[in-house]
Amino acid sequence: MLMLSGFIISPQITNTAAMKYTTWIMCGILIVFGIFASVYALVGFDLLSFLCFGNIFIYRAVLSVTGVAALWLFFWLVAFRPTKFLS
Repeated sequence: MLMLSGFIISPQITNTAAMKYTTWIMCGILIVFGIFASVYALVGFDLLSFLCFGNIFIYRAVLSVTGVAALWLFFWLVAFRPTKFLS
């Protein structure tokens, strides 16, 4: 149990909140990288490489974070099926 300002928070609520925040963060990462890809496609300027100061190791590490974000969202879609109530 987690105590926060005198309130007891159950682990289930904490885990649900952590999953929700993680999903929002991963969506944000993918949106930012989509914008980077759009800039590269439209004007030919690699914004990600510029922000990494041309360091290939940092560049690849940041790209791997994007892969993890995509895998996380795929897991979230399979595990929680947020679209099952849209029919």
